[in-house]
Amino acid sequence: MKTRLLTIIAAITLVLLSGCEKGRFLSSINGAPYELLVVADKSMWNTASGKALFGLLEKDMPSMPQKEPYFSTSRCDHADFTSMLKPTRNILIVDINAKKYKHNDIAFSKNRWAKPQSVAKIVAPTQDSLLSLIETRGQEILDYFVQAELDREKDFLRKQSNAQLENMVYEMYNIQIKVPTEITQYKKDPAVNALWLSSGANDTRTDLIIYSYPYTDKAQLSLDSLMAKRDTVCRRLIPGPVDGSYMGTETKYDFPVRRDINKNGKYCAQITGLWRVFGKSMMGGPYISHTSIDQLHQQIVTVEGFVYAPQKNKRNLIRKMEAVLQTVQLPSFADDVTVTACK
Repeated sequence: MKTRLLTIIAAITLVLLSGCEKGRFLSSINGAPYELLVVADKSMWNTASGKALFGLLEKDMPSMPQKEPYFSTSRCDHADFTSMLKPTRNILIVDINAKKYKHNDIAFSKNRWAKPQSVAKIVAPTQDSLLSLIETRGQEILDYFVQAELDREKDFLRKQSNAQLENMVYEMYNIQIKVPTEITQYKKDPAVNALWLSSGANDTRTDLIIYSYPYTDKAQLSLDSLMAKRDTVCRRLIPGPVDGSYMGTETKYDFPVRRDINKNGKYCAQITGLWRVFGKSMMGGPYISHTSIDQLHQQIVTVEGFVYAPQKNKRNLIRKMEAVLQTVQLPSFADDVTVTACK
């Protein structure tokens, strides 16, 4: 009886400690994905630096069919930043004080008042100094909070995903990926070594496309080459709702954007853009793709996520697909690939 009681006490203690950070109990974060609270003096909100800051956080995401901001922001004065607001998932604190600070700076921290929370604090002696920091390090601020949301989504995927489809992907391409549980349908096309995974929903659909082909030359990684390959695969793999219609890349209203990124310390070509169905159809939406080289098998591997959600916001959906792409692990990457982004 005594042993059992000690076991129960130990279990309760473990549960309590799991919610602690440095000896403090941390509640769960509040708010929806991509919501961000700015804590700053009201006198700053309508200044040049304030407008620049909120303009940065609320600017339109690229490669979207309609205008949607990077973040849905709210704001409060320092005096109103009470215990009720401190568990907010993303917090940006701005402190302007010439007596306290000689230079501007940014400090990033995690789990300060809740978990899993991301906090950034900007300090500056003057409004002009704050404006200078926003102009030079604004992208760093955006990237920090975007990656925080992507990491939260990846943590969820690690706990809950479609293992059956993940095994299928591994058997076909020798890659590991976390597939969301809502994605349950698939279609293979051996002719182009492609796999289409879909949630199959009529109104809010999320899809993945995976394909590979032999790597022979760095020129295959140019934007033009990657787009041409995508259109070849999609035309075969994904038919439209009308006979003869098919999925392709939208270039007339918004040209795809390519960015060279590091993924697990290795090279990856990221493309964001819009897709549409050609041939008497109005279907379309955003997509994001990651293309890497499996050096072990001398293959180029592309994994793409795309979204179909007519009349709905798509920011959080396409960001979820980006998180899925960040879970992809290839058996080997090329270390010697250097390609300059080009159209």
